[in-house]
Amino acid sequence: MKSPKTRCVIGVQWGDEGKGKIVDILSSDADYVVRFQGGGNAGHTVVVGDQKFVLHLIPSGILQEKSRCVIGNGVVVDLVELLNEVQHLRERKIPVDKNLIVSDRAHVVMPYHKFLDKLSDVGKGRIGTTQRGIGPCYADKAARKGLRVADLYNPKLFRERILQFTREKNLILKALYGGAPLDPERILKEYRGYARKI
Repeated sequence: MKSPKTRCVIGVQWGDEGKGKIVDILSSDADYVVRFQGGGNAGHTVVVGDQKFVLHLIPSGILQEKSRCVIGNGVVVDLVELLNEVQHLRERKIPVDKNLIVSDRAHVVMPYHKFLDKLSDVGKGRIGTTQRGIGPCYADKAARKGLRVADLYNPKLFRERILQFTREKNLILKALYGGAPLDPERILKEYRGYARKI
């Protein structure tokens, strides 16, 4: 019996290096295409025939009929971006429902991550982030203060953590950046809606 082949595409730059195109080529005979880290950054563009697809979170293997795509637990997932991508793919008749798996251990990019990313990346020391909350989400993951996809389905825990984390982030937003506070109830309602959709 032949052992299955595993191929890994790893970028060593800050992006814009063609990973998406390479993954698309390699995925033509792959059973699974797994994204193991990163977030919804600038994205990758893949052209199939006369159609152009721009993907930020979903692996480009989704364009291959037989490949199942996995967003792994090392990815930080922006649910807004994910649901938008799924909708665009459905509109273009790309099968998504049975071909996409999202790890319930993946961390979720929250609104406060995006605000912190945007407000902190200013001035002389600016590093030029995409301001999509990826860095702050990874920081929370490392500090064990993050929310995972699975947490969305535990209403009591989710509520407790949203109230706790929003209170902390609001203090930071106000004290360091003079930002307006975020409403935890609005976040709860919004993300419960996303949970139902995914």
